[in-house]
Amino acid sequence: MAGLVCDIVTPQALLYSDDAYMVVVPGVEGEMGFLQGHVPLVSVLADGVTRVQNQKDGDAKRFALQGGYVEVTGEKVIILADRALPVDAIDAGAVRDQLAGLEADLAALSDEEVSKSTLPADVAWCQVQLKAIDAA
Repeated sequence: MAGLVCDIVTPQALLYSDDAYMVVVPGVEGEMGFLQGHVPLVSVLADGVTRVQNQKDGDAKRFALQGGYVEVTGEKVIILADRALPVDAIDAGAVRDQLAGLEADLAALSDEEVSKSTLPADVAWCQVQLKAIDAA
């Protein structure tokens, strides 16, 4: 057993739950890494990639995530993300098509309409996914 449990939760569902050796998350001031025994912490997350390494020398599972919070105890890391996907489940072509459509929709709106829509967040989510694929 790795001694640390990592849960990644979105508003829709529990996306991931497993033992981990180390978890690295994108914080607003840079990446943060957690091992078993880390002091308790609650922090805001930035858009980016979370890496969960199940074994000390193993490969990391990667997740694109947008916004949220991380809560850490000595035994558990809980990531509460606004949106999250495993990087290996992202279809780059589909995301690029979606991004083009969203950018066209944005271009057709006034600044006031843009400020009342979720389109900027949707565009940012597409960009996070594409960056996560490129970093893989």
